[in-house]
Amino acid sequence: MVLNSQQRQIGKDNYADAVRVTRRQFLTGAVAVPSAAAMYWGYGKLEGKPVRVGVIGTGDQGKAHISSMNPDYCEVVAFSDIRPSNQASGAKLINDKFGRPARLYVEYKDLLADQNVEMVIIALPLHLHKPVTVEAVQAGKHVLCEKLMAKTVMECKEMVRAAEKCNRLLAIGHQRHYSYLYANALSLIEQKEIMGDIKHIRAFWHRNQTGGGMPDAAQGLYDGWHKPIPKEDESVDCSKYGYKDIEELVRWRLSNRTGGGLMVELGSHQLDAASIFLGKVHPTSVQGVGTISFFTDGRQVDDHIFLTFEFPDIRGVKDKDGHPVQNVVVTYSSICTNTFDGYGEQVMGTRGTLAVLQERDAYLFREPALLDQRISEYELDRMIKPEQRDTRITWAENRLSRPTTTSGSTKQWAAGVDTPDTLTSRGYREEQEHLAYLIRNPELWQNADPARRELPRCNGRVALADAVVALTANLAMKTRQRIEFRPEWFDADKDDVPTVTVNGKTETA
Repeated sequence: MVLNSQQRQIGKDNYADAVRVTRRQFLTGAVAVPSAAAMYWGYGKLEGKPVRVGVIGTGDQGKAHISSMNPDYCEVVAFSDIRPSNQASGAKLINDKFGRPARLYVEYKDLLADQNVEMVIIALPLHLHKPVTVEAVQAGKHVLCEKLMAKTVMECKEMVRAAEKCNRLLAIGHQRHYSYLYANALSLIEQKEIMGDIKHIRAFWHRNQTGGGMPDAAQGLYDGWHKPIPKEDESVDCSKYGYKDIEELVRWRLSNRTGGGLMVELGSHQLDAASIFLGKVHPTSVQGVGTISFFTDGRQVDDHIFLTFEFPDIRGVKDKDGHPVQNVVVTYSSICTNTFDGYGEQVMGTRGTLAVLQERDAYLFREPALLDQRISEYELDRMIKPEQRDTRITWAENRLSRPTTTSGSTKQWAAGVDTPDTLTSRGYREEQEHLAYLIRNPELWQNADPARRELPRCNGRVALADAVVALTANLAMKTRQRIEFRPEWFDADKDDVPTVTVNGKTETA
């Protein structure tokens, strides 16, 4: 979406106006909670000592979790990593964050045996998510595992079953479930007075990993996934940990065995957002193309992917045979050679367009209204040109009476009408806080009545759906087939997984 500075400001103002109106009523007692975010997502101040956390994997994502952590809810008491470079950077970050060191375990199994650890954050390469999660819950730990949930759909289902059998909480790090920005965007999308009927969502994550077109870029020298190998890590016995060499260990995202490519690392977040925008429905089909069109560094994962998903109508419309009407199309693209669009989601309705960009900014634009049926074709042509982006909108309160939509345990929260939002987290902190709060309040998630049981917003059964979508999309690109989703793939209690037969060979996700 290309916008000039004036259009950006207008889009921001339109969005802010609409959000203020939907959140007009301020809850009594909001100032009494530790943060507005805690109240919004349905948890309160943590009573007692912070939950004792062990971090398994202190690479980029593990350190992101440590940096985001609220010491009032969580404290890192142990961490594990097999790479000396990550051990050193992880130790420094923990010491800087908490003012004291945490115990280092090279072997994660030793960390799981530490009875002082109550909860673990797993930020390891994708192929290790399932085995480490299962071992963790069997060791009595609650788990926050990074996304994607696992390497295969069956592994995801096994994670859900293991956690439930061991009576442990399992959360998966799709942090948009705790994003205040996305919650507000959803509250607008659900109001037809603003957006009308949603028929298309364009999601994209475009990066330039070529150094701006440097002549030696094809070798991956400027790609964040083709990381340089720290000298201190060359001493790691890679075969002991199941890696063929130090390159596979450090650059695990480039291998099909250890990673899942662009759809898993990036696209899973945005199809998760699209599903939330459409009422948490599952797509009905996917088809797409993935290709290694630039890099020559021996990578096995695509550097450009393009996908089309069909979703059922968000109003639940069905055809004469009772099947969902497939009339919402979501397109997704992720490329590694151009960053012009950046990343975000563009939701297009009959009355307006909502764009959420970089997980930071939201813009709202209205469609021109055809108020006079006698309008000339010339005038109509003028109305639908991009100048509509320069139109300031003022939302009348009497048109929008609902507060922010509630979902699950989310509570209705609103800032003062002219009070700037302070909930700017991308969701890492909130997913950690909520899990810690549930650990300290077991009566909430051990309730005998399933309808009253409170779980992490992206618990294992929720995250399974994100994995099914991402892994089936990879399968569609690999086989060049259009795949129709089946309900049993999304059911953790059933063994069915996405399967495609091509030239007599069976491929599964």
